[in-house]
Amino acid sequence: MTATATPSFPMPRNHPLDPPPQYRELGAGQPVFQVRTPRGELVWVVTRHEDVRAVLTDLRFSSDPKTPGYPTYINGDTPLPPGFFLNQDAPDHTRLRRLVTREFLITQMEAHRPRMQIILDDLIDRMTGEGNSADLVRQLAFPMAATVMCELLNVPYADHKVFVTLTDTILDRSSTPEQAEGAARELMAYFDALVTAREQQPTDDMLGRLVAQEEAGKLSHDEFVGLAALLLLSGYDTMAQMIGLGAATLLEHTEQLADLKADPSLYPQAVEELLRFLSINHAGLPRVATEDLTVGGQEIKAGEGVIAMLNAANRDEGVFDEPDSFDIHRTSPQQHVAFGHGFHKCIGLTLARVELTTVFAGLFARLPGLRLARPLEELPFRHDMVLYGVRELPVTW
Repeated sequence: MTATATPSFPMPRNHPLDPPPQYRELGAGQPVFQVRTPRGELVWVVTRHEDVRAVLTDLRFSSDPKTPGYPTYINGDTPLPPGFFLNQDAPDHTRLRRLVTREFLITQMEAHRPRMQIILDDLIDRMTGEGNSADLVRQLAFPMAATVMCELLNVPYADHKVFVTLTDTILDRSSTPEQAEGAARELMAYFDALVTAREQQPTDDMLGRLVAQEEAGKLSHDEFVGLAALLLLSGYDTMAQMIGLGAATLLEHTEQLADLKADPSLYPQAVEELLRFLSINHAGLPRVATEDLTVGGQEIKAGEGVIAMLNAANRDEGVFDEPDSFDIHRTSPQQHVAFGHGFHKCIGLTLARVELTTVFAGLFARLPGLRLARPLEELPFRHDMVLYGVRELPVTW
């Protein structure tokens, strides 16, 4: 395939809540196809549900950006810190993940639900105290997500502007390489200082318990820094985007929202459908083949990059009936891969489910008359970010 015939990646959306239609169009003729990234790399794109799951469970694919051929379209070349196990392979990935697995057990996360409700109610009180309209992203989604993660890790909420701004700079494709690399260095310096302070004065919290693991020789200081960064950043941004985009989706589907208000027991099922329908990771999960193999009938050579498109897999017509329809009554939305799949499946999935059900149930119970103040198509969306979302969500009640 020539460079001129190879489609560019990422591809544009036709509708703000749907993945780019080209994924389905290209995949219909060739399930695994090549694209060219903004960096000029040729990479394979996998869109079918079956093939995405296969890639994410095959040890012959590496998650390590240091592996030759690893694909990326993020500007800048600052390497990820050692403890960022999301982008590591076994045995380091396994060792580091085990250190925090118990922190995210369902019993642990459910114990935080009452506090999440208090945080939510306080934010709604502030919104309603200022009038009958608000920007739900700025006044609820981001402060809710950031407060929850800051409290879980016992990090000062006042610091959230630092890591929010720096993370956005790194993950925004419009940033120059110099801007992205500078932001990454500054961000890691912040987490280094955070971890150093915790090492000097351990506390009874998630990061404090990792000090004991460090003292036992189970992780190094640099790994501790990377692990702290991973926990905080992956927990706040994903939740902020899901809260904003999820609220927009529910407000756009008024009949189903009415069903939820009438029967709040449907919220867990509705959250699963939101996760499937939205799949906020619209950049895909990058991998690189470490040996020759075949996926979806396509031969992939060692050193060739692959991107597993979660949002396309969650709209696979062979797995989900009417996949482009949002349906909170869907019988099997849990088949989605919004959290990834296999050994790299999101460790915070229980936190996400508890937080999202708390937020949406609480929000629409407190503000049953909530509605969009502008049409969905007129809202500004995060097309240039790794995590998709809505930048502003003006609402009224």
